[in-house]
Amino acid sequence: MHDWPGFFISFEGLDGAGKSTQVASLAGALRGRHYDVRTVRPNGTLLGELLHSFVLQHQRGPALDPWSEALLFNAERVQLLREVVVPALQRGAVVIADRYADSTLAYQGGGRGVDLDALRRLHRDACGDIWPDLTVYLDIPPSVAAQRQRAQQLPLDRIEGSPEEFHAAVHRAFDRLAEASPDRIVRVDATRPAMEVARDVSDIAVARMPSVVGVPAARTGAHA
Repeated sequence: MHDWPGFFISFEGLDGAGKSTQVASLAGALRGRHYDVRTVRPNGTLLGELLHSFVLQHQRGPALDPWSEALLFNAERVQLLREVVVPALQRGAVVIADRYADSTLAYQGGGRGVDLDALRRLHRDACGDIWPDLTVYLDIPPSVAAQRQRAQQLPLDRIEGSPEEFHAAVHRAFDRLAEASPDRIVRVDATRPAMEVARDVSDIAVARMPSVVGVPAARTGAHA
């Protein structure tokens, strides 16, 4: 349990679920209410950018061992927490993360077969067992996620380009995580139009946030 005045929100789901869109929408809605908001991505530090690029674009040579993949993603998360997330929470900001530790449990645990208990211990020891106050799980079937990615006509990274069976296993893992932590993880049907999803997400976040959370940007001058 941590005593900082900020509030930590993460977005999870398959690639193509609309996480980046919903992070931006929620950040805008909360800033409209004068909250100090900080949005973060896994590669939000210099070290994180280097590690993230290596893991996702690693194509040549032997395949990455699943544990190597998990350790590298945790390394970038540790750096992000120390440099960005924890300082923002300590100053009273609302931190909104596009992916967090649940992604490692789903992708490297559910998808790659790394032991979930071992991954949880790693998160506890490396990341201080810091978990979001609220996690929004944008739920879409793997077939819909794949269709959206094809429509974007963008190159796929190493994980996005994994076989259908991998993404199906990741989806099942996210479902199990949501079922196991209903107080923290809220499932949202992300097959609907983005504006409809954004309204639901905003309502959920505002309802969950304590009335005293955050430092209004109008008073602090902080506006990340």
